[in-house]
Amino acid sequence: MARTFVRCLLAGTIVSATVAPALAQEDPRLAAIEAQIRALQSELARVRRDLNASNSELRAARQARARPAEPSAPPGQSGAPPGGTQQASAPSTGPNGRRETSSVAPPSTSAPATAPEAGGVSFPAGRPTLSSSDGSTSLAVGLQLHYDVGGYFQGSSRPDNRGVNRLNTFGENLRRARLPFVFRYQDFTVNVTPDFGNSPDGSPTLYEANINYTPIKPLTLTGGYFKPWLTLQDSMSSNDFLFLERPSIVEASRNIVAGDARSSVGARWAEERYFFAAYLTGAPYGSQNPTLAQPQQTGATLRVAGRPVASDDWDVHAGFSASDAFRIQRTSTGQTLTVQDRPELRIDQNRLVSTGSLNARSAYTYGPEFGLRWRNFMLQGEYITIGVDRTDGGAAVRTPGLEFSGGYAEASWVITGEPRRYIANEAAFGSPHPAHPFSLRTGGAGAFEAVARYSHIDLNDRVTRGRSAASTGGVYGGVQDIYAVGVNWYPNDHLRLMLDYDIINVDRLNTTGTTQVGQRIQAVALRAQAAF
Repeated sequence: MARTFVRCLLAGTIVSATVAPALAQEDPRLAAIEAQIRALQSELARVRRDLNASNSELRAARQARARPAEPSAPPGQSGAPPGGTQQASAPSTGPNGRRETSSVAPPSTSAPATAPEAGGVSFPAGRPTLSSSDGSTSLAVGLQLHYDVGGYFQGSSRPDNRGVNRLNTFGENLRRARLPFVFRYQDFTVNVTPDFGNSPDGSPTLYEANINYTPIKPLTLTGGYFKPWLTLQDSMSSNDFLFLERPSIVEASRNIVAGDARSSVGARWAEERYFFAAYLTGAPYGSQNPTLAQPQQTGATLRVAGRPVASDDWDVHAGFSASDAFRIQRTSTGQTLTVQDRPELRIDQNRLVSTGSLNARSAYTYGPEFGLRWRNFMLQGEYITIGVDRTDGGAAVRTPGLEFSGGYAEASWVITGEPRRYIANEAAFGSPHPAHPFSLRTGGAGAFEAVARYSHIDLNDRVTRGRSAASTGGVYGGVQDIYAVGVNWYPNDHLRLMLDYDIINVDRLNTTGTTQVGQRIQAVALRAQAAF
């Protein structure tokens, strides 16, 4: 309206300017009026320039708010608002409100979204940010809170079961309560994120503490405690998961060399179509203690991914991840490694599949990853192999190596039509951005999503039913299959409610190979999530 008013006023001024000279010939008094009109024209031109500048600044501010601010981020991810705090490469649909990260998204490589000349306090993607007047320095504080409630229905076990673990019929857990602090100075970013949630909660710890340097835009160098980029599922922010937890094969494999708060140093190169990340890793945070034996663990991770198809309606993702623990950390009992996971829920801490403690010299993981989005439908999956090179333990015959495997496939349908955006900085899919945020005043309902997943992990190797593991040199770790469906509601960019229903089938023999200790269980869980 202001622009229309100014245009009308300018039009009237131009007409007056063309008539005034003629009238001035008839009446000298009009000469003064003509001079005043010229002065008014000059003033209106200045007003128009100022108005155009204000409009440009307003558009820039709106665009900045529409871009998710990169939260603290280990190159891992976790605590930002849902949807990823990284730049979306697909057509932008607005802030997703998120970024794990810290949990967080990877360390930000750009200046704060606040206009440099403004300075002061701003709220990019809802995150309170204090920035300098020139935009070179900023300090932001975020939040990631996941509160879970639910339980297991364990009415029937496998027919020959003799040793069932009884799981919680109802429980709760503060899964994550992270406060990412992100300090940026020019091309440097420092992330420090304490975590007051856990599995189980009640044991506050550190999620990340790292320093990042971005010498050129696509490249980020990182050192400290953070989550290295490894596998498609683990590269997603936990704020963007389709279900409450990662698939078991991803959880079991990532904790060998990567995982949260892993001491690491390396680099990530992230563009719209290509992603590359490689890190040298050590022990996780908290591994140091007065009785720690030497050596500590050392290893490496690698992830490469590409996005060959990218359009408004389509995204196609393909990649490969691998890791290698060159040396397993030594403890008072030797160099040992355990591969295991809970049944994709943290209401109860029992693991139903586990290799037990293995004497291990080294271990490795590898596997392909694939993702596809068509409009508001998304499908993704991975297949991962875990290998363990065991020590001989003084035996005359070399102990054979072991291999375990698993995979998953999961799908998303956003019922209200919003797409899951592709986040180039993660090479993964983020949460949908609600087109109509929930509001009783405007009638907005938010975004609704239906999800489904099949997850499989096999921790058996070199075993024969009826024979003991000791006689075969193998491991009865068990086979777990989980069929899951769920509904997610996104009232806005910063809030989400998740409801999951799981059918869990565990087939596992005891170490003698004669007794079934697996079981069939159902589980229902609800998560309340807040993130910015």
